[in-house]
Amino acid sequence: MPWIIQLCIITGFLLLGKFFGTIFHLPIPGSVIGMILLLGALIAGLAKLEWVEKAAAFQIKHLTLLFVPLVIGLFLSPNLIPLFDWSFIAALIVSSLCCLLGTAFSVEWFEKRKRRIHK
Repeated sequence: MPWIIQLCIITGFLLLGKFFGTIFHLPIPGSVIGMILLLGALIAGLAKLEWVEKAAAFQIKHLTLLFVPLVIGLFLSPNLIPLFDWSFIAALIVSSLCCLLGTAFSVEWFEKRKRRIHK
């Protein structure tokens, strides 16, 4: 499947998640809801991993580019760093670790499932 179509599928789930978040006034960001919907569709077999695999791999590969403006902004405004108290920094570290671990376990689970299907 062409890369641009895969990107459109991922974007479709993003927009669907934002729609549900807005309609039902959910406290979870629409992008997270969209990824949960995509995960559910993949698990249920409504969507195939091949439909989004290349575009998702590209986005993950270039994810660090999204953090560059944030880091540069902090370097240009070092006077903002003391405004963050320890609870904020601790929450940032814990949430980042949770995201990393959740992603790692999800990828591992999908890879095992993919190997089982292709055997």
